[in-house]
Amino acid sequence: MGVRRAVSDEMTLPVLVAALLIGVSASGCLQEPPGAYRPWYPAVDAAGDPLFAVFESRIPCADCEKIKVALALYRDRDTDAPTTYKLARVYVARSPEDRIVVEGTWAIAHGTKLDPHAVVYQLDAHAPRDFQLYWAIGPDILFMLDEARNPRVGTAGYGYALNRTH
Repeated sequence: MGVRRAVSDEMTLPVLVAALLIGVSASGCLQEPPGAYRPWYPAVDAAGDPLFAVFESRIPCADCEKIKVALALYRDRDTDAPTTYKLARVYVARSPEDRIVVEGTWAIAHGTKLDPHAVVYQLDAHAPRDFQLYWAIGPDILFMLDEARNPRVGTAGYGYALNRTH
């Protein structure tokens, strides 16, 4: 029995390595399995600036079930300054297959009604007015703000906190 277990353990490593290599292409990169999810945003923007972060959530909607919101932010590859964004919205139960994407520039501002020193991500006028201001609570959470820079109040089912997914 001890010999059989030793053989089994010795075989485990080669089997794992072989399984991993099956997914590796000739270029040395892992191949994407068929039907795998591809992000809706590119890794770099049109100017070649890299993706800084992606935040996503589901927020309340007055005339649909909910709105799926995703915000991709890009920063300058040399200075790390904010450059561009892509904002995607899907109005669930109205047109779930239709993703509305707007893009533009964003900046870092400061101050909310609750905290005058808070970091606020501000999207330009290409974004709908209700989607222009975000309070950066930390590196992983954004609260959507209203025009007066108050945090938006959600419902029992959905809130206005976006979580970092990338």
